[in-house]
Amino acid sequence: MKSKSIFRAYDVRGKYPDELNENIAYLIGRAFATVFCNSNEAQCVASGKLNIAVGGDARLSTPSIKENLIQGLVDSGANVVNIGMVPTPVVYFACYKLGYDYGIAVTGSHLEKDYNGMKFCDANGIPISFEAGIDKIKELVETKKVKVVAKEDVGQIENKDVLDDYVKFMLSLFPISLKGFKIVVDGANGAAGKLYSRILRACGADVIEMYCDPDGNFPNHTPDPMKKEFIIDLKLKVKETKADVGFAFDGDGDRINVVDKNGNVVDTNHVFSLMIEQVLKENKGGKIVHDVLCSKLVEDVIKEAGGIPIICRVGHTYIANKCFNENALMAGEVSGHYFFKESNYADDVLVAALKILKIMKNSGKHLSELTRKYPLFYYYGDRFPVKEEEKFSFIEQLKERLASQGLNIMTMDGVRVNFENGWMLFRPSNTEAKISMGYESSDPEEFGMIKQMAEEIIKEIPKPGAELK
Repeated sequence: MKSKSIFRAYDVRGKYPDELNENIAYLIGRAFATVFCNSNEAQCVASGKLNIAVGGDARLSTPSIKENLIQGLVDSGANVVNIGMVPTPVVYFACYKLGYDYGIAVTGSHLEKDYNGMKFCDANGIPISFEAGIDKIKELVETKKVKVVAKEDVGQIENKDVLDDYVKFMLSLFPISLKGFKIVVDGANGAAGKLYSRILRACGADVIEMYCDPDGNFPNHTPDPMKKEFIIDLKLKVKETKADVGFAFDGDGDRINVVDKNGNVVDTNHVFSLMIEQVLKENKGGKIVHDVLCSKLVEDVIKEAGGIPIICRVGHTYIANKCFNENALMAGEVSGHYFFKESNYADDVLVAALKILKIMKNSGKHLSELTRKYPLFYYYGDRFPVKEEEKFSFIEQLKERLASQGLNIMTMDGVRVNFENGWMLFRPSNTEAKISMGYESSDPEEFGMIKQMAEEIIKEIPKPGAELK
């Protein structure tokens, strides 16, 4: 069983069927019920069983993986509410709004079609990290020491459509009229396009759908809106239809990229900054969480708007938990994840889209006008393939070397070097065999110096297939 590599820092990810398949899904279900019923013993005694909401994305392997996951859950004594094909934020919604004890989304997120995975959350809709339970699930899957219940104590399965509840909740959060707005939605043939388009139309917008029919073959492009080559069609469609804005969503609806009326991709730091200003205008002195890869612009905007910036390691699990613990107003990641207090810190990007549209409506301005004010920061970021077994050790060695040079470093997530007007970061991806890196400066000369330093480090990354000398 090739299960070790699929248990990541904030979810389960693996290639189907070699790494993640129906048998492993069944064991994960057994293990999940074992871990969380034991940790909620009083709750289990009071209610008889845990009630777990399970949804999934549009991938071809999702129905069979989900079916076996559900069987594993009920065989270890949990009740399951199967909420069908839904974006991941709807699974979180089912917990924080509809009262289920836990939620599991079967999804490969933005990865290629031969991948799948699972995301877990608690009753508050807060994602469960490796340290908060995935580690125990991993152990039980590998040892198969799962809870055994008598035949009469197995759980029950209920099928329930929660989409109408979700639609009503979103419209209650945003009682605005978007009449006169023309919006292009690229759903990447995932689980979110149809639903999010429906809600935008319910607000009065004219919505033009692109690739919104669910299709696990992803015939038009991989469901990753942050890759430049996969957003070309959206840029062209926005210009062709003279739309006000274009939204690209990933395969499970928790990441967004935004295109302005001129067909230009709006920098995620600018999207985040616009929402920060609006949120802090209404809630002076509030806390805003951002990841270590965000531009210094974000921190500057937070401070100038009277807020308190809180930096956090990359990953929806860590960001959501930090928000919850700090009672933050919102959070964002440079990768297009956004988290909001009103949706209980679920990284629900429909909320982000509606907030952006509200800002545009209230200001009477297009995004290009709204973001023109932001100062220029020189930035570069990329991801590099690395030998899976060496990615963490490479970063640890880099930490030691940079620290020995007397540089100002931060090691919360990988290693970040802070300079007078900028920074450089190298970190191991928690979802892929890759090293993520980025560097930035407001000073062109310093940017050139950082670039040279970064390029030397990039040369040292142990690439897959490379022979050790």
